[in-house]
Order: sequence, then C-alpha cells, then structure tokens
Amino acid sequence: MKFLSLAPAAAVALSVALASHATAGVAAAPVAFSAAQATQGAKVYTQACASCHGANLKGVSAPALVGSTSSIATQSVAEVYAYMSQQMPMTAPGSLSEAQYTSVLAYLLQRNGHKAGPRPLTTAVAKNGTALIAGHS
Repeated sequence: MKFLSLAPAAAVALSVALASHATAGVAAAPVAFSAAQATQGAKVYTQACASCHGANLKGVSAPALVGSTSSIATQSVAEVYAYMSQQMPMTAPGSLSEAQYTSVLAYLLQRNGHKAGPRPLTTAVAKNGTALIAGHS
C-alpha cells in the first residue's frame, strides 16, 4: 500500500492496484480505540504527518487520509498499520514508536467515522485488524 506523492497517472494506477487487494465486502467487527488514544494520535499526526497529509487529512503533497475516496478508505486496519509503521513519515520511515503509530491509527479511524469506546486500540489488533478504515458513520 502506498500513499506517496505520485504523478496523477501513477496515483490512479496505484489506486486501482490497491483496490484489487482491498478487503471490501468482508464483514469485520468494529475496531476498538479510546477517545484519549485518538486525541494522542491527533497530536502525533500534527507533528509527524500533517505537513504532507494536511491538517484536515485531505492531502497537501500526499494523498488524503479521510473520506470514502481517500487512499486508505478500502484498506484494512492491518494494511494501514503495516504501511505507515514501515514507510512513514516519509522523511524518517519507521521512526515512531509502536504506541505512536497505533495512536495515529486510532485518530485515522475516528476521523473516518469509527466510534471511540472504553478500550484503547492495541498494537496486536492494529497489526491484524480486518476492519476497513472508512465506511462507518
């Protein structure tokens, strides 16, 4: 999975390729994360991600991360976690802690319509979760 700043034609080709690997149509249990964790994720996002993905997650020099047409909308929790923990931030891939990547993922889930609950998202669930990022309201 890639959310790199690409030429428009390459971005379209990448989107088509990603869609073929998406887990759309697979029923998955809602993923648990806490509001406090999403708040922490927002802080990490602001420091490590917003310069490319934008303060509103709609993209600047990198693709949008919110909405049903975003680059991650049809990706599973595990797919997004794997990509961002290995490839992001672009200037220092893999430089955040597991807890920081997990909290950013909780923030992305919240911003894409998932509801916070009493339990935080665990790194184990982040690495294996089948819930899709977008499509919840």
